[in-house]
Amino acid sequence: MKYYQLKAVADYLKRFGRIRKAERIDDNVIRLFFDRAHAIAFDLTRGGGDIFEASDLHGARSYHAPFDTMLKKRFGGAKILDVSMVGGDRILRIDAVLEGAYKALKSTLQLEFTGRHTNAIILDDKGNVLEALRHVDSDASFRVVKPGVPLKPLPPYAGPRKEGHIDDVKTWLTARAAERAQTRLERLKARHSLSLEKKIERLKKELAKLPDKAALEKRADEMKQKGAIVLAHLHEINPYDTKLETLDFQGNPVRIDLPGLPNPKRMGEHFYALSKRAANKAARLHIEEESLKSRLAFYERLRENVQKAKREEEISLLFPPRVQRKKKEAGAQCEIFWIDNFRVMVGRNERENIWVLKHARASDLWLHLKDRPSAHCIIQSGGKKQIPREIVEKAARICVETSVMQPGNYPVDVTQRRNVKIVHGAHVNYVNYDTIMVKKM
Repeated sequence: MKYYQLKAVADYLKRFGRIRKAERIDDNVIRLFFDRAHAIAFDLTRGGGDIFEASDLHGARSYHAPFDTMLKKRFGGAKILDVSMVGGDRILRIDAVLEGAYKALKSTLQLEFTGRHTNAIILDDKGNVLEALRHVDSDASFRVVKPGVPLKPLPPYAGPRKEGHIDDVKTWLTARAAERAQTRLERLKARHSLSLEKKIERLKKELAKLPDKAALEKRADEMKQKGAIVLAHLHEINPYDTKLETLDFQGNPVRIDLPGLPNPKRMGEHFYALSKRAANKAARLHIEEESLKSRLAFYERLRENVQKAKREEEISLLFPPRVQRKKKEAGAQCEIFWIDNFRVMVGRNERENIWVLKHARASDLWLHLKDRPSAHCIIQSGGKKQIPREIVEKAARICVETSVMQPGNYPVDVTQRRNVKIVHGAHVNYVNYDTIMVKKM
């Protein structure tokens, strides 16, 4: 952020009379709704601060830290007293008052776009810190930023300032939003496409490594024949022998490398075990192949949808930030998504759909595309009596994005798992359901 840009925004904000809503919508992004329909976001990322119009921006997740609670409490519905710049630096100060029945509560939101000191700080009317986006201890800086501590001013900036002028701040904020959205969208597409590409390539390699069924069946026959020959010639074999030279059942000379076991009978059983293992692998080969192909199709579908995404929110929903959730995902035979603190299980093929159905609790929510094949999705309730509507709508979009690639309007049926009866495999009947329409662009 340039100083002249922040100064222009400060002058622009003076026209508003009230902050209708204050919230954090990303780790470092605060959004303020001014008066009726003006929403402006302040990105306080160190080294990448920005301000932009944010009426249509959807938060990646909900935030409930002490800072967020204080932000909503002090500025939601507050009347703006003044908007100013602090000390000729890139610090925007918004003074506001919350008029209650008994007393007026004055607060200041100080947004600092100052390099390593970049921060959002909430102050009381005496200049003491109530909360901050980033707490700073005395061992990290001369300027302590912690609740209850008076906020010291930063040293005055003495460097050169880049001159400039913004004719229409509203238009400039809208342009900043569009530029930021496009940059972040392309960055997300590149990052997640690369991640999916690695998964796709790994699955392709696993498919290519699958043994040939005919070769497995041939090996099974060969091991079975060797086992029969060994058992038929036990009298010729001594303990720990490593080879047997004899005639097969057709009278042809044969040499068999033995496993060198203490019991000749166990040598014959060893070959029968190898035969059985090869036969079983040949019989189950189509199951493993189908599992790999269905997972491959799942990730190719995800990659296609990521590359076609028009908004950052479409990608963020499929790749939410993970915070120490690996232990909770261990052992899950399906794809795991997180919406806020709700865990969503998604089957990538029929076998995983069956697993998802079997491992859902009666109170969990089940989602599936209406009247067409799709992934089975389960929102785990975690003991909560009711799952918020916005969580269900996001899970319905995940169900669509992981099941189809073509744009269109897709109905998604939703009901509790207790209302779903397994007929056969992953085929089910269900009752008492609601339907959510999801528009895929």
